[in-house]
Amino acid sequence: MEKVIIVTGASSGIGLTVSKYLADQGHHVYGISRSKTHEKNVRSIQADVTNFDQMIEAYQEIYDIEGRIDVLINNAGIGISGSIEDTLTEDVLDLFHVNFVGVFHSTKVVLPFMREGKHGKIINISSVASVLSIPFQSFYSSSKAAINAFSNALANEVEPFGIDVCVIMPGDIKTSFTKNRRKNEIINPNYENRIDKSVAVMEKDEQNGMDPEVLAKVIGKLIKKKKMPLYKTIGFKYKIFVCLEKLLPRGFTNQVVGKIYGFKKGKK
Repeated sequence: MEKVIIVTGASSGIGLTVSKYLADQGHHVYGISRSKTHEKNVRSIQADVTNFDQMIEAYQEIYDIEGRIDVLINNAGIGISGSIEDTLTEDVLDLFHVNFVGVFHSTKVVLPFMREGKHGKIINISSVASVLSIPFQSFYSSSKAAINAFSNALANEVEPFGIDVCVIMPGDIKTSFTKNRRKNEIINPNYENRIDKSVAVMEKDEQNGMDPEVLAKVIGKLIKKKKMPLYKTIGFKYKIFVCLEKLLPRGFTNQVVGKIYGFKKGKK
C-alpha cells in the first residue's frame, strides 16, 4: 500500500536520494527544503525547518491534499568542522537550530495529524558519530546525540497513539554533505595541522562511503514493518563499532577514535 511520506532536507544528498527512491516505489512523497526542487514524482514544498510557521503551512497543505500523513523522515542537517575553542557561538546555534530544533519543529507539527489517524512512523536520521564523538566535528556529533535522546523520549510519549519511532545511524555516506560542511574561519596554529589531518580523514571516508541508496532501501523496508526498531545502524563495520562501544569501556573507545581523528601525537 502506498504511503504519504514527508522527507525534510530533500533537495540534495540523502534526502534527495531517499525521496526519489520512495517515490519510485509508488509512495506519495513530499520533499521539504529551503529551495524548490524539480524531481519526477517528488512533490517539492519550499519551507525551512527552522521556521515553525512555514512548517505548519507546509504540513497542513499536505494533509489537506492527502487526508493523512503516514511517514515523516527528519533528515535536514548541516555540519561544522573545527576545534571547539575556535568555533563561533552563532555557528553552533545555527547548527543546532537546523539539526535539532528543525527536528523538533517537524515532529511537533506532524504529531496531531498522525495522532488523529491513529498511526504513523517517524524516522530520525542520526549518525554513528552520535555515539562515537569525532574530534573537530564535536557539534555535529553533539546534535546527533541530542536527536537520539529526543527520539528515546518521543517513542515512549507517542506509542499509545500508534506512532512508531526509529533512529537511523548511518556510517559514512558519499553525498554533497562533504563539500557543504562549514569550516571554521578562525585558524588557530595550536590546532591547525591536526584539524587539517582530521578533516582529510573524514572527507576521504565520506567520499569512499556507502551509496545513499543503501540507506534509502533500508528505509523502504522499515516503513513496511508493523513495528520498527528504535535504533538501526547502517553498514556492517559501523554495527561492529556501535556494538563495541557498548561492550568496551568508554574511555578506551574514545581513545581509539582519538587516534583515528584526533592526531594527538605528531602535531606538526
